[in-house]
Amino acid sequence: MNRVQLDQQRADMMDALYERSGRTCSTYTGLWEEFCGDIAANFRDTSYPELLARVVRAMDATESVMSQKQAQQAIECCRQQLLGDKWR
Repeated sequence: MNRVQLDQQRADMMDALYERSGRTCSTYTGLWEEFCGDIAANFRDTSYPELLARVVRAMDATESVMSQKQAQQAIECCRQQLLGDKWR
């Protein structure tokens, strides 16, 4: 992804955050920090068994053993992506 694409992706993200935040003041001040605090708390407080169960249900309504393994791998990929190199 080039710099222009990355900047556009970031601007789109901020617009989406503003829309979902419920703000109507036309200011983005503190929005990123609010989002970071919320997502960090959610990440910290996430119950792995509940997350795994939700991913398994999303992947396969039968909740087969294979779906559990695939769900665990999917969660680990998401975790690594969200944590980045610094926090892994």
